[in-house]
Amino acid sequence: MEHASSVDVGARKRGSGGINEDSVATTVLENHHRETGRSVGVFVLADGVGGEASGDVASFLVTSIVRKRLTERLQGSATDVLERFGIDAYPADPPTVDEDPRAVLSEGRIRSAIKDGVDAAHRKIQEYASAIGGQPATTVVVAVYADGKLHYGWVGDSRLYVVNTKRGTIRQLTEDHAVTNVRLKRGEIEDEAYARVHEDATAITNAVGGSSAGKPSVDVEFGTTDVFREDVIMLTSDGLVDAYPDVRPLRREYERAEDTDPVCEKIRDTLVTEDEIMELVLGAEDLHGAVTDLVAFANERGGKDNISITLARDPNARPTPESMVSRAETVIEPADDGSEGYDGSDDSDGNDSTQADASSDGPEPGGSAGDDSPDPPASASTGQETNATGATDAEPDGTGSTGESDDPESAADPDASGSQAHDVDVVSLGSGSPSAALAVPSEGTVYEIAADTTVGRGGESDQDPDLALDVATDAHVEPVHARITFDESGQEWQITDRSSSGTHVEVGDGEWLLLLSEEGLERHRESGFDPDAATERSIEQSTALEEGAAFVVEDPREDDAITCRFFTSVELARERLADGSVREAGFERFVL
Repeated sequence: MEHASSVDVGARKRGSGGINEDSVATTVLENHHRETGRSVGVFVLADGVGGEASGDVASFLVTSIVRKRLTERLQGSATDVLERFGIDAYPADPPTVDEDPRAVLSEGRIRSAIKDGVDAAHRKIQEYASAIGGQPATTVVVAVYADGKLHYGWVGDSRLYVVNTKRGTIRQLTEDHAVTNVRLKRGEIEDEAYARVHEDATAITNAVGGSSAGKPSVDVEFGTTDVFREDVIMLTSDGLVDAYPDVRPLRREYERAEDTDPVCEKIRDTLVTEDEIMELVLGAEDLHGAVTDLVAFANERGGKDNISITLARDPNARPTPESMVSRAETVIEPADDGSEGYDGSDDSDGNDSTQADASSDGPEPGGSAGDDSPDPPASASTGQETNATGATDAEPDGTGSTGESDDPESAADPDASGSQAHDVDVVSLGSGSPSAALAVPSEGTVYEIAADTTVGRGGESDQDPDLALDVATDAHVEPVHARITFDESGQEWQITDRSSSGTHVEVGDGEWLLLLSEEGLERHRESGFDPDAATERSIEQSTALEEGAAFVVEDPREDDAITCRFFTSVELARERLADGSVREAGFERFVL
């Protein structure tokens, strides 16, 4: 996999003695066998918030911690897997991540790893903020490439693009978490060009770090898209696009003009446009040359801020389809918890400090809008690819987003959107790092769990478990029936039986594995039945929990047995439960 990066202080700050507050961290893991090459790429870019103490420290912490977490999670089992290559013993095509949702490189696991890394960095920055008495903060954009898919997450206004060199198109995959984006969607700002010079142009609604008294986690927005051989992946800070430093005269001219169209043209002329970015990438000899040309071009436009860029491509990816109308993409927006998001700006152009409030009620984190909102601005991720002539290839739904509609009729009618959405309650049983989630389909509830969580029968006040299940009175379920833990050495979640009757884990569709504690084994033997003798394997007490794995503390043959499904993040569990893909587990047979 080819990649190149650069972090430049920018012409204006270089001249004034400023520092570089951006950071970039990359890792590429590769295996090559016979004619097959396989790459897994981790790319992290962050833009430390200017005007805040130690924005450079914040950006360094988030890129370093997220890259480390992702690399540790992906290395080994993510790359050194025989089935990934065309070995003679495997006559069929080797399986890919799409065929095995429990694989290490599954969409859910990668998103969970991104979220865990960002949250860990967020807490570390908050600790540092407390120590220095400041509010260091940063944006971040994270991209993980594997098996022709790009999984990404972002916080703030650092961006991710894909440039297709065969078709001559550029696509912004992220949408800025910016106050001006919120106001554009609400109709409070009419022209996207004016938003670029607005007094709140540098104010963001979401950031990593900030006050030590802030939330313990961050709202991360996620997406996944196809990547082809001719695609160039680009991560960049906003210093590349918003390069022009002297925006005040343009702002005043726009605000005083009766006809604003000529002023908007002048504003657009100061920006580094998507077409110009694409032309520089297409015209460069290689990725290193493209990075150099992009930095130089932004500095020629004024170099208002630090400029950080990472480019990557996989020459072993499948070629761009000739008949491709649009690339497949899914976007998961962060949950709106009603908070006002990050209260500050990501840079300063010499104005008074900006306030990240789009109205008296504050902006909506993630900047998501319903169906009756104005069309998103050109700078937002609109689900379209723009080619060199300005034409677009539209996504089927026009946005590529999975956000809910604000239309009460379509929300009430499952046929209006083509799928039935389900209400999901989220209950926290514990937090910290790491954390995971249990989805209980029969309750429509997702439980956030910590690294040591007990599951069992409720109603025993002196020994209630963390997750108390309302099981049948005649079911052989104990108050602390099973325990879920995180194995630091193996970096995996495990479930352990603590009962005398056993815990069952689904290992295939309707196929159940029995776990039984030492006490349970001994009690069975005392009663005249030896479980070990009845199977072709030794009965274990524990097993690893994979993404989406189901378990029951009752007999799985019972129709009313309560299914719990494990997920590595609350976001993924909530998404799967809401779209109806999480179901009660059925019974076919026991695995002996």
